[in-house]
Parts: sequence; C-alpha cells; structure tokens
Amino acid sequence: MISNGFFNNRNLVKKSPVVMVKTFIVLQMSAVAVFFLAAVLGDYGEIYEHLPLSQSLSFHIVEAVGIFTFETILIFYIFFSWYKEYYDIKNDRIVYGRGLIFRKKRVVSLGGISSINYRQGPLGRLTKYGDIELEDKISGKNFIMDHIPEPQDYVEFLVHLKDNIGFKDFKKDKRSLADLLSRGEEERLEFKTSFRWDERQNKVNKALERAVMKTVVSFLNSEGGQLLIGINDSGNVVGLENDYRSLPKPNADGFQNHFNNVFHSMIGSEYRQFIELNIDKTDNQDYCLVRVLSSDKPAYLKIDNDEEFYIRIGNGTTSLKLSETASYIDSHWRGKLL
Repeated sequence: MISNGFFNNRNLVKKSPVVMVKTFIVLQMSAVAVFFLAAVLGDYGEIYEHLPLSQSLSFHIVEAVGIFTFETILIFYIFFSWYKEYYDIKNDRIVYGRGLIFRKKRVVSLGGISSINYRQGPLGRLTKYGDIELEDKISGKNFIMDHIPEPQDYVEFLVHLKDNIGFKDFKKDKRSLADLLSRGEEERLEFKTSFRWDERQNKVNKALERAVMKTVVSFLNSEGGQLLIGINDSGNVVGLENDYRSLPKPNADGFQNHFNNVFHSMIGSEYRQFIELNIDKTDNQDYCLVRVLSSDKPAYLKIDNDEEFYIRIGNGTTSLKLSETASYIDSHWRGKLL
C-alpha cells in the first residue's frame, strides 16, 4: 500500500505528456486532410497569382512560411492546452480545470463516488499512464481522469481519501449512546457484553474475541457499521471492568492494545485504517465503540490455518461458502478491486 507521503507534493495532477503527442498527430492529420481537400476544390498557385504579394514573393516561400506559422501555432496551442489542464485532488473532492482563454472548472465530490478503477491500453502500459474512472452512486454517470501517470497509485490514494470521508460522516452523524441503544441491534449496529471475559464460565474465553472479530469482518465486507462492547443484548450497559481485570494492563489503554493485537492477528494490520476505536464512559462505567468502514477489498477472519469470510445480513453475521464468497466479491467490489 502506498504511503500518503508519496502524494504530499502531487495533489495537483497533470496528464501524461503522451497526450500532447497524440493530440498533435490527430490535429496534424486533420489539417493535412483539410489542406488536400481544399487543394482539390481550388488551385492555390493560381489563386496566389492574383494577389499583390505574388509580385514580390514566390508562392513556394509564402507556402513554406504559412506551413511554419501554422505548425508553430499548433504546437503552442497543444502545449498550453496541456499545461493549463489539471486535476486538483482535495481531501473530499477533485477539481478539474481546463481551457486557455475561457477557463472551465468541474468539481467532483469523492463522497458521492461508489467505485474507482483504472484501465491501461498497450501504449499506456508501455509509457505508464492510464485512465481513472470514478462512478457516481447517485447519477450512475462516470467521471474520467484520462492520461494519468501511474494510475494504480492514484486509485489507491483516491480510495484512501474516500474512506476517510466515511469516518468524517460517522462523526457528523455521531449519535449519543442513548440514541444507539434505543435503535437496538440492526444491520449496522451490534452489541457485545464483553470482549474476552465469559461471565457464565467466570474466565477468559477466546471464542468471545473471535465473535467480536467476526462482526468487524462482516462490517468490513458489507456497508460498515458500529459495534458496542460492554453492552448486553438487552441494550443495558455492563461496562468493561471484567475485561480490564483479565488484562496485564487493567485499564482502557490495555484494552485498546489487546484489541489491536487480536485484530492484527485475526484480520490483518492493513485493515486497521478502516477501524476507529473509542472508549467512553457512562454512569461511571466504560464502554467501547468500534466504528467500521466498508473495506476497499475483501477481509477474511484468520483462525489457525483457515480463513473464513463473513458479511452482514440484517442484524446477524453470516458466513459464506467458497462459491458464494466468489460471487459476492465479484458483485460487491466490481470496478473497485485492482
């Protein structure tokens, strides 16, 4: 995965210089076609002989100067059109600017994008450029960023920005604990009494940790969601004290460290960017709120040497068979996977 530092000075994206060559060839061929068509319709030499200038300059000199002037204007036009065209990537949008005399701008919100992918033709693979396609989930129309250098890197960067917007949306729509509890368990909200302490057996139970991670994986593979730990199935706050006492460091920091260790082991550190972990307090009892974004690629739960795939259906976590997993991945991440 590419680091954000790679893009610190590359938010203003210019098209590959290859576009200038392609544009020059197209315009040159068009000009030649027009020139020969006009020559068929009329004799340039005969027309020139009737002009006053023909007495001092030969037709061939004027023709050479005219072609040179036209080619110079064409080159300058192509270069400055390329120079003035850009894609400015912001944290939540892309600004597309173009035009020499009459400037035009278009703003594309990353929050409204449902999928991001790229494509390269043979020349693009050879010269390392391609087109990036962004699909608007509301209108269904595509926005194309064409002739982008190293498009696979920019796709990853755009996906990262888009997913960060998701966390901002979580915060804008931040509801109180009472609001969350009043909703009850649903497709994007689940309660867990504890992370690892089994009250019935009165001891640590690793199966509870796996159950938490199953829910997290299901949110990653679906549309995201929120998980409350320290809340029983009835929506009552029971707190994290028993979990704390089971840890070498019996406090909120120890809980978060252990959660991260289990997460990295059972899901993978590359998915940590889609998780936000917060411990809050109500009525002198701690509870944990885990916010999970939809992942940009399939996530698996690792148990011993096996991997299991889960999704969220209704208010439950569902395991898919191998054939069902392949079909789900194809439909859920179509146009987004690299």
